[in-house]
Amino acid sequence: MRQRTWVKGLGAMALAAMVVPGAALAGGFEVGVNGALATSRGGAFTVRADDVTALAHNPAGLIKLRGTQLQLSHNTVHAPATFTRAVTDIPHGANPAGTDPNAPVSNEAPWFALGGLAMVASDFGMENWTFAAGLYGPSASGAQRWPETGGQRYMLTQLDVMLVYYSVAAAWGKRDHYGLGLTLQAAHEPQTNLKLVVDGTTGGDLAPYYNATDVVSEIRLSAPPAFTAIVGGWLRLDDHWELGASGRVVPAYLHGKGDFTLANTTTGSQFKAEQLAVAGSAAKLDLVIPPTAQLGVRYRSLDGDRERWDLELNAVYEAWSMLKDYKVDLDGTIKLFAAAEAPTVVIAKNWQDTLALRLGGSYHLADLPLSLSAGSFVESGAVPRNYSHLDFTSFNRLGLGAGVQGHFGNLDLQLAYAHVFQEDRMVSEEFGKVYQQRALAMCPDSCKGPGGVRYDGAPANAGKFETSFDFFSVAAVWRFGGAAVGR
Repeated sequence: MRQRTWVKGLGAMALAAMVVPGAALAGGFEVGVNGALATSRGGAFTVRADDVTALAHNPAGLIKLRGTQLQLSHNTVHAPATFTRAVTDIPHGANPAGTDPNAPVSNEAPWFALGGLAMVASDFGMENWTFAAGLYGPSASGAQRWPETGGQRYMLTQLDVMLVYYSVAAAWGKRDHYGLGLTLQAAHEPQTNLKLVVDGTTGGDLAPYYNATDVVSEIRLSAPPAFTAIVGGWLRLDDHWELGASGRVVPAYLHGKGDFTLANTTTGSQFKAEQLAVAGSAAKLDLVIPPTAQLGVRYRSLDGDRERWDLELNAVYEAWSMLKDYKVDLDGTIKLFAAAEAPTVVIAKNWQDTLALRLGGSYHLADLPLSLSAGSFVESGAVPRNYSHLDFTSFNRLGLGAGVQGHFGNLDLQLAYAHVFQEDRMVSEEFGKVYQQRALAMCPDSCKGPGGVRYDGAPANAGKFETSFDFFSVAAVWRFGGAAVGR
């Protein structure tokens, strides 16, 4: 019997590796959580963590799993966003015919359907150990498209990000009493593409809306795998009360390398091909995925030996203040006018640590093989108001989730939906700190206004940000030879 369990575990791990397509990687920094069950509970899953996604939420929860389990999940994210550029007080020239820089513009690619997860866990017939492996990406949207002539053009016109965690985990403990777990991960950034409009002028007055020397700059990067780790613990105090804690204890440092290109805008600039070519083009950008900490308490209501319903409260801390800026090291010769070395561009971010509270639970119907889940969370934003940007809109948010789980023998099917409300933000031109990029005439030395007054730059993020998120999640869990504790 034990030999057959080993064979099933190895076979399931191989299957999990084959079913995750290369596109099934979420992108961007996280909104919400991974897994349909956790999503339906508003993310309150640190203590319960009783499916294979425990690998990501709290690896100690893996000790609750019996036999071998394979979990596949898919997320579709809807991320509508609208930006309305504020009317500028900086003197400016005419705009291209037919464009209004102060008209509302929206993300033209709000649907992101490439979020996937594949994980497998097995106790290999052992009483006090469970092991797991999996591939997954962060819960987020990894694509944006904005009009090149819109008021957001100097912040962003296109963004494509892919990030995947290659993970192995182990948990030790007593299945119905306590557990300790560790997940080792390689965080891999196979692709980051960023496009925005930059002012190619060599000097002179600021042009906050439009300049004849505008060009589209695209930066293409990828980063090799970076090591990180998650640790966790779980303790059942008595039949009703449980505690849990987990966190990413090692930050992942992503060292992106690639190149950058220049192209004419659809209106305005008409540089020749030889002027747009960048000799020796190279780009570098370092990013960090910071440490986190989660604490939780859960109450279980029992019907005999079976759990009828539960309620869980989590507190989650993330150290996003580690992200101070984007320092983009560019190499190469820009030849728009006279040959000039590409500069190092520093885009201030000054992100803040975040704190979230999550409350959620599940109810198991007595006469049907169904469970219902619901939950909510509140989370502080990582992005300060004056540094608001369209790349990652981590603003103050409220999330609501709900879902249903069907239990059919050794198969569980999970469906979940969550909506995330975010605050609307209005950034004044005086307050904005995301400046228009002028690669050949850096501000403030080469930026002036009426009377020769020096400016820090034209605030590209002056305006109104309106954002929200919808998550649609489906998952299937196959069990071979066991069930989670309490089922």
